[in-house]
Amino acid sequence: MKTAKLITMGCKANQYDTQSMRETLQRNGYRLVDEGMSGQQTDLYLINTCTVTNVADQKARQAIRRAIRQHPNAKVLVTGCYAESDRAAIEKIPGVTFVFGNREKADFQDYLDILNAEMPSAAPTPNPLLSIAPVQHDAIREHARFSKGVSDAGKRTRALIKVQDGCSAFCTYCIIPYVRGRMTSRPLHDIAEEAHRIADSGIKEVVITGVHLGAYGMDTGRDKDIADILEHIHDIEGIKRIRFSSIEPMYFPDTLGARMAALPKCMPHFHLPLQAGSDAVLQRMRRRYTTAEFAHLVENLRRVFSDDVGITTDIMVGFPGETDEHFDESCQFVEDIGFSQLHVFRYSPRKGTPAATYPDQVSPHISAARSQAMIALGERLNTAFRQRMLGKQKEVLIEASREGENNCLAGFTDNYLRVLVDAPESAINQIQRVTLSSLKGDCIAAA
Repeated sequence: MKTAKLITMGCKANQYDTQSMRETLQRNGYRLVDEGMSGQQTDLYLINTCTVTNVADQKARQAIRRAIRQHPNAKVLVTGCYAESDRAAIEKIPGVTFVFGNREKADFQDYLDILNAEMPSAAPTPNPLLSIAPVQHDAIREHARFSKGVSDAGKRTRALIKVQDGCSAFCTYCIIPYVRGRMTSRPLHDIAEEAHRIADSGIKEVVITGVHLGAYGMDTGRDKDIADILEHIHDIEGIKRIRFSSIEPMYFPDTLGARMAALPKCMPHFHLPLQAGSDAVLQRMRRRYTTAEFAHLVENLRRVFSDDVGITTDIMVGFPGETDEHFDESCQFVEDIGFSQLHVFRYSPRKGTPAATYPDQVSPHISAARSQAMIALGERLNTAFRQRMLGKQKEVLIEASREGENNCLAGFTDNYLRVLVDAPESAINQIQRVTLSSLKGDCIAAA
């Protein structure tokens, strides 16, 4: 039996794409080999890359070269955002078999057919298939495209459903609109069919993902919006939990919070990428909202849910022109909001974006210091939020993962706190009501 290894970098949209291609490989008779089994050779190695930062590009190149070095006889396929942004650089790496972009992921079966026809069994020669033109399709090239979806999330307790792809916001620092295509909404009937398949497989939680979830329906005249998706999935028997991966504040529909609060299966957790807590920096980023508007959104979510709602975010430091005063404003705003968790990253200039040519680029040592300060603030806020939850009863979806000194099973609360539960294997993929008793590292121990 042919074997394949897959590695995914970056966002949940990429994770979803990998799952779809994984199923295509399995339908074609491939046995999936665990990436952790480094000593086992494989026939095909698929790398789904990210390009959100220079560091992401570097990690992608390292992963490609490592795959070629460790699996010299494998067909090495590279896709994802880095494959879109710098295909030529990847094609120059000796040992890469084939490179294809995000919008061609939907054609993966066609590419697999070509690959197997061109290379039946012999060890690959350097770059034998790079001259193959992308499979032609009717869709406009600038728009994102969707695969047929997934049927089974495997042994996981939650599954991703991608409902939207692409971006038309063009924030000044971001390369994603250039590598993901324009905002494109997936048909609601396709989403519902996939959700039914996932429910039939025994999965209890679905995570709605995309690049700009709140923009769902904008490209189709707003006849349906993101809340309509939630209401459809909410009625599916077997699905017990629904949550978002991330939703941009500038596209958050006015009625979404209230409509979600009326759906018991919708989890009270929102990842709202702030990027900066200074209005001057937000304007230079072209983020299309102010700190006051962001604060109003959070206030509304806490009003319609409760103060227990989890609000997590992304924060960028070292954006061109960010002064000490701007950074202090960001820190104060982050503290005032009281996020439950921060994802902090340093600005990275992306070729072709306006911010890459901005004056007043922040020096690396200053952005590094700001990053450490913001990370420390985030850790303090996270600890305070988790301490505030102690003594409360929460429902936890138990995962097949044992952690901590007592080898407890782990899972997440509705507001996305990781909890350790002393429970038997039979509890996996079940929802248990527990009392949050004490902090254990990054987790909370259940009584």
